[in-house]
Amino acid sequence: MSRTDRESRESTATILKRLWGVLAPYKARVAGVALLISFSSALAAAGPQFVRYAFDVVIPEGRGTLFLWFGLAFAGFYLFRALVEYGGMYWSFALTQQVVSDVRMQAYDHLLTLPVSRFSNEQSGSLSSRVVSDPNALEGMIQAAASRLSGQLVAIVVVAGLLVWMNWQLALVNLVVLPLLALVTYRYQEPLRTASRSIRETVARLTATSTEAISNIRVVKAFVGEDQERERFGEHNQAYVDINLDRRKDVGKMEGLINITSNYGTGALLLVGGWMVTSGSLTLGELTAFIMYQRQLQGPVQSVMFFNDKLQAGMAALERLSDLVDTPPETGGDREEVPVGPVELEGVHFTYPDADEPALRDLSLRIEAGETAALVGSSGAGKSTVASLVGRFWDPQEGHVTIDGQDLRTFDLKALRRRIALVPQDPTLFSGTVADNIRYANPDADDAAVQRAAELANAHGFIGRLRDGYTTQIGERGVRLSGGQKQRVAIARAILKDAHVLLLDEATSDLDSESEAVIQDALDGLFARGSRLTSIVIAHRLSTIEDADTIFVLEDGQLVEQGGHEELLARDGRYAELRALQRRDAAEAKGTAEGERLRVS
Repeated sequence: MSRTDRESRESTATILKRLWGVLAPYKARVAGVALLISFSSALAAAGPQFVRYAFDVVIPEGRGTLFLWFGLAFAGFYLFRALVEYGGMYWSFALTQQVVSDVRMQAYDHLLTLPVSRFSNEQSGSLSSRVVSDPNALEGMIQAAASRLSGQLVAIVVVAGLLVWMNWQLALVNLVVLPLLALVTYRYQEPLRTASRSIRETVARLTATSTEAISNIRVVKAFVGEDQERERFGEHNQAYVDINLDRRKDVGKMEGLINITSNYGTGALLLVGGWMVTSGSLTLGELTAFIMYQRQLQGPVQSVMFFNDKLQAGMAALERLSDLVDTPPETGGDREEVPVGPVELEGVHFTYPDADEPALRDLSLRIEAGETAALVGSSGAGKSTVASLVGRFWDPQEGHVTIDGQDLRTFDLKALRRRIALVPQDPTLFSGTVADNIRYANPDADDAAVQRAAELANAHGFIGRLRDGYTTQIGERGVRLSGGQKQRVAIARAILKDAHVLLLDEATSDLDSESEAVIQDALDGLFARGSRLTSIVIAHRLSTIEDADTIFVLEDGQLVEQGGHEELLARDGRYAELRALQRRDAAEAKGTAEGERLRVS
């Protein structure tokens, strides 16, 4: 069953059960707030009795002392009621904020535990919407429930009881309205939930579209894509307007029918009650109190009916949150100690979701501990997939990836990844300072350790030339740094990590030749061979991996050659072919650049 089908079939009872699951940890506070609000609603039922007593006793007798005591009692009662109402309002709001905050944090915590495949199936902006926007709709439902349902349901029971006690015949006129109101609400329940679900999904698409454009603003501007992005966003924005208008039509119809039914009930009460006053079976004070109770009764009933709107919006949000939270997290083993040993792939088959062809086919290779191994091959050969499997971002469908003979799936995920450092081709930096980004690998590292890592990555020099040095704010995704500068910060971050395995996924592709040589020397000499670190280098420029202990040549997800640089050149196989192609391309590029320089001069 698809997620859409599952959502459409979830009953109100199922969603309310989920809501209770959310509120269960706070049941003591929920009960306290409910009692406080219920007490406030019960106090409201005493108000019409003041009016009845004034009309039937105080005014007819006309005694000054009676007026005085009546006024004092009236003022004291409503002051006390106002204090109780304020307490109920404040504590219900505080409870709602706490619940929603916890739900948001739980959703975000779970989001961080999801496997990479979940992130590849949904845009990051849409996932963010589930964590940030959807709990806001849930907030509206919980707050409305806390401030309305508990108190209003009590008010309905109390007032209905008083109406029957005062005059059961007249109460029947009023109570017959309730089934009609319930029927109206039931009629619009499913359309409102369907519309609310569509609104939540459209908000997610709006968020995803804007986030994607903002994250890639340089590409948008470079390709003059502003009109395309405006059109994409405009389509989702218009869809949001249209869905809201359709939903508002249903809400308006429901509210209109509820108001008409309620007002007709009041009219019937006036007609029947007025006839009973003229016949002497009811006093004017009793009729007035009855009408006030009728308004008190229909007020909570209408409030509960209108709560249906908030309820359906909250249910749609809760469904989306549940879909996220119900996604199984990444799983790992219970081994906490990750040994230093060879990294090995044994008969590995791997196919990406929705891909037609496997990325790796029966791949076996072994990288000794402390060895620097290079993976080379044409685009799509499977080099980055190997790095992803070693980092356990994916698991093979067949075969094993091991460290020191132990399958990676037997290790605790956090323990494993603490021993693996990654420098991707496209370095990811966070908003904050340069030091914050280097220290991300080890939050407890002191300034000296951060500077040492930067020196090894050949980053200390350019950092010192920045306006505020290591405390320079680099902006979101490091937009204030050049590509080479971002890469050097990313390498410094990897150096600072106490890792057993270093994954360099074409990590020097954005660097100039001089910086590349310095960093390569630092990694190969000072860092890699000065420890038992196992380095796996995915190289675009073959000149950067000539000193690797072992070079693995991949094609179509299979290992076609392995050996040292000179050994592979002597074989005159695929590695030699790739190197010849790169030298020819480099020579042609150099010749083109030289010709352009001479033409300009």
